[in-house]
Amino acid sequence: MATSAKSSAPRATGARTSRRQRRDEVRARLVSSALELAERGPFRDLSVDEIASAAGLSRSAFYTHFRDKHDLLLGAVEEVADELYRMADRWWHGEGPPADQVRVAIQGVVSVYSKHTGVLRVATEVSTYDDDVREFWLRVIQRFIDATAEHIYAEQAAGLIPTTLAPEPTAESLVWMVERCCYIHLARAERKPVEVVRALAPVWTAALYPGVIPAEQLRPARRASAVARRSQAPS
Repeated sequence: MATSAKSSAPRATGARTSRRQRRDEVRARLVSSALELAERGPFRDLSVDEIASAAGLSRSAFYTHFRDKHDLLLGAVEEVADELYRMADRWWHGEGPPADQVRVAIQGVVSVYSKHTGVLRVATEVSTYDDDVREFWLRVIQRFIDATAEHIYAEQAAGLIPTTLAPEPTAESLVWMVERCCYIHLARAERKPVEVVRALAPVWTAALYPGVIPAEQLRPARRASAVARRSQAPS
């Protein structure tokens, strides 16, 4: 009897894993279909029937996984937000020179945004006319602002960030700057991720750690090329 119970345990675990995988696959298909349709027309005009049909599923199958299309969108955003948060944590709880930590964190955030531009673009646009999505999006951003402000306080206590900076307004400005830059430049594929990182990281470093790294070294590659051009210019 004991042997039979032990042998059945792995099968039960495997069955649960298989069901979870199928559930995740179906949800991913629905999200992907909704985003593809949103590329062709406004998200507000999409119907559950259209999304389900594009995913090769029935209307009832859609409602097995989501309450409505907004629930689908918010669920997808929440998953991406968790991934973005893990990347930002490279600065909040990382080790090494501050400038390096900032750059690594921003590189991670930008890479995740670039990978999920579809869902983040739709969420941002829907938040402009849907109050529920707007409140959700603001809560997502506020989570990053709060964590950034908390880290600024910690860095000030360590003597790394000037106490003349107000943590909350500074965090709010810097976080929204990243959000806007990613939306404007990545969601429409106007710039490459590396270009966005190259623009954002020096601003964060200069704003938070003045004197920690010399200003002329924030963008050494560009400075070196500028010096080279000046040396080659006719006198």
